[in-house]
Amino acid sequence: MESNIYTKQSSRFAFPQFQMLGVLLFIIGMVLAYQLNMWSILVLVGGFALASITTGIQIDFKKNMHRDYIRILGFKFGKWVIIPDIDYVTVFVESYYQNMGAASIHASDKFSDFKINLVVSETQHFDAGGFSDKIKAFENAEEIAGKFGVKLLDFTSKEPRWVDI
Repeated sequence: MESNIYTKQSSRFAFPQFQMLGVLLFIIGMVLAYQLNMWSILVLVGGFALASITTGIQIDFKKNMHRDYIRILGFKFGKWVIIPDIDYVTVFVESYYQNMGAASIHASDKFSDFKINLVVSETQHFDAGGFSDKIKAFENAEEIAGKFGVKLLDFTSKEPRWVDI
């Protein structure tokens, strides 16, 4: 984590079909480059851009700003939003369920992540990222809470408790 900007990059863009299309375009661009076609550069760059799309979150501690961004070819795009005074930072468990089925075969998968939120009020909060590891989530949450000078709430168990920083 940098001294004034916190960045949490997600693994990949939400729609894998864009990445698959990007890989396909990249392969087509390589074939066109082998044939010395001038369109190969455009297809290669477009394919690489689609294959490398990622999303993430940034928090600027000095300016009290937050943004969700999309990163394409190393450039981050997203609108900065001013964060009002934060009440506290919380870490909680977010569970996902995925149901799958084909014909008469059905299956369900359960996933859990440890999420960090900057709580402004009961109705307003800002996401600070998700982690699969509880220790990593608390390390980042403690650092964020320390930078904002607020308390940290552990909401990962049935009984919420305040964490000493």
